[in-house]
Amino acid sequence: MRIATLNNRLIALLLGPLCFAPLWTPSQAIAQTILVVVNDDPITSYDVEQRMRWTALTNNFGDRMKAVLTNPAINEEFKKRLMASQPHSQQEAQVAAERIKKQLVEEAKHQVLAQGGGSSRKAVIDLLIEDKLKLQAAKKLDVKVSDREVQETIEQRVGAEGAEKKTKVEQFYQQFESNGIARRTVQEVFRAQLSWRNVIGRQYGPRIASMMAAVAEASPQGAGEVVFDVRVLRLAVKDASDQKAVGERMLQAENLKEKFRSCADLPKEAKLVADASVKAMDKAKLASFPKDAQPLIEKASEGQMTPPMLAGNAVESYAVCRKGAAVAKQQAKPADQKPDARQVEYDRFSRSYLQELKQKASIDYRGS
Repeated sequence: MRIATLNNRLIALLLGPLCFAPLWTPSQAIAQTILVVVNDDPITSYDVEQRMRWTALTNNFGDRMKAVLTNPAINEEFKKRLMASQPHSQQEAQVAAERIKKQLVEEAKHQVLAQGGGSSRKAVIDLLIEDKLKLQAAKKLDVKVSDREVQETIEQRVGAEGAEKKTKVEQFYQQFESNGIARRTVQEVFRAQLSWRNVIGRQYGPRIASMMAAVAEASPQGAGEVVFDVRVLRLAVKDASDQKAVGERMLQAENLKEKFRSCADLPKEAKLVADASVKAMDKAKLASFPKDAQPLIEKASEGQMTPPMLAGNAVESYAVCRKGAAVAKQQAKPADQKPDARQVEYDRFSRSYLQELKQKASIDYRGS
């Protein structure tokens, strides 16, 4: 009987069911070893295993799988195993071939996931140490990221809206769970990212905003119309002619303005006030806002809120998250695009502060 090699069609079949069954489950990680202690916070062998898989799955996983499955050695291994199965008919050969293909896919997945997306085990441990330091810094500054905020971030990542939201989020989790990555691991990766963003905003946000304002003033005019990323705080008023009611809402808005630290925290603060909401307006031109609010928004620096004002049947205040010049589309060429100045400064302060935390931290390596 003639045995075919793994041609391109078979490779396509191999690459198709990449997530048909879990390779690993949390129950297999009962025996854990503490590898590192960061300021009394342990990092276990389970944590490292999880992050290795996360790194592998989120760093060119498909390309790495294809590289393994298209290696000529796969053909030889496929033929060797098929011969060893000793099929006596074409039907038996097809059944054996399907079983062997699944075995090869599982072994390739195990190999790629174990490689950590090209990152060494030490590099992954370093990432986990940094996450511990970031979360510890957030705790020290009383920066809290709720489970709901994590969930909303994941919903935004997968573009989940309306009736399909629950299904899309569940599919997002399942693609990780099917490859041995616990749902909690996914959530904690996002929690560390959100916490650190808020920490840098709390520590360096005003300084970055001041630097960006100085750069904007020094920039030549005519680069484009100024656009704003704004969060509109709106406190509904049942009767705008009721001066007492309006006055109370003005006071509540003023209190929120005094507490304001960052655009990311504003929705959480607004939830504490009845009938208060926050609307995001990104890349909005000044004309998009009420006429009375325009001079207040134009005058405010990044990271500041405007004084509250009555707008229709509501008291509104505007948090200016970011302001900059909008470049005309015909002027924007990919080759000429420069890194976002604000992001560059954010990254610079982030690296500097993280290095400072590392130098001050107690990091005890106990295993490998």
